[in-house]
Amino acid sequence: MLEGVKKEFCYGCSACATVCPKNSIEMILDEEGFKYPVVDNVKCVGCGLCEKTCPVLQPKSNVSSTVQKAYGVKHNNENVLRTSASGGFFTAISDVILAEGGVIYGAAFDDDMVVRHFRATTALERDRMKGSKYVQSDIGDTYLLIKKDLQDGKKVLFTGTPCQTDGLKRVLQGRTNNLICVDLICHGTPSPLVFADHIKMIEAKTHKRVISYCFRPKKWSWHVHREIAYLSNGKEYHSNAYSDLWRTIYYMKLATKLSCHHCQYSCLNRPGDLTMGDCRGIDAVCPGFGSDEGVSLVLVNTPTGVEYFEKVRSAMKVIELSIDDVMQPPLREPSKQSGNRMKFMSVYRNKGYMSAVHACLGKLYYLKYNVKKLLNKN
Repeated sequence: MLEGVKKEFCYGCSACATVCPKNSIEMILDEEGFKYPVVDNVKCVGCGLCEKTCPVLQPKSNVSSTVQKAYGVKHNNENVLRTSASGGFFTAISDVILAEGGVIYGAAFDDDMVVRHFRATTALERDRMKGSKYVQSDIGDTYLLIKKDLQDGKKVLFTGTPCQTDGLKRVLQGRTNNLICVDLICHGTPSPLVFADHIKMIEAKTHKRVISYCFRPKKWSWHVHREIAYLSNGKEYHSNAYSDLWRTIYYMKLATKLSCHHCQYSCLNRPGDLTMGDCRGIDAVCPGFGSDEGVSLVLVNTPTGVEYFEKVRSAMKVIELSIDDVMQPPLREPSKQSGNRMKFMSVYRNKGYMSAVHACLGKLYYLKYNVKKLLNKN
């Protein structure tokens, strides 16, 4: 079934594949590197459960009411703050869940540098989930694992994009007791396949294997966005035109999933109990609270969100904000599709990653990057 869902609107949340009682739906990678549901019509019995679950066909049935409160937060622990993408809220709330004997689900790199959702029961396992991931994660069988954990009476913290959060709730069909969801302020999810080729490019340049990657290190402060690839020889690869290519592709939306430009979650009606992201604008509103170490913006959306935010207060410095003062673009409307997006993907499919980069950024991209870097120094 799922005949009514156009590809450019599908989030790839995997809810339909998870609920199918006949396992007739498989999430298949397309030529751009995104997974979409493909129905085996031989196995399908036409029950319609996939269509009843789909967030495109049944929009916003699991989305919470508008935001109740907005806060800027910074973790009290300097090490946590330094190793977090923003203010360390994820560590604070996951510490509470772990202390209550619960489990954590979040995105992290696997051994092949693929971003997937994992299950964590310890702080060490949880720590690999810290930090922003500017690529769509593979949700795998996460929804089913969470369903089993909840049936076993465990508390579960799930963190993910709004479409993944809504997908999870649809799979659970209202049986969400002991579930705490934190959705992300999402600017759009780029292609995992294109990112894999970005990693291969770095490995070809350095002749070393990339063993880890940080999309938003604080090596140069929270306000500076460069990216670091950690190499097998113990060195860091950063601060050049090639290491920062993914940052450019991300901001220019050259490899973003098409459905992100139609996102129904780009508003203040959130699927999570809590919403977290960067607290951009904090320095203008509360200059004494903002810092180079980073500040998280936390939106409290439900009674469960209120309960758990109060539980983490003691671990953080907290300031209440007007949401209008720190409003993020993804909370207003979906991102606009880049005029070069289709060109980038077309060249990428036919000629590869660097050809697509040259087609959209110019063959002198490396030179222009260095000239701009030199001018900024002066």
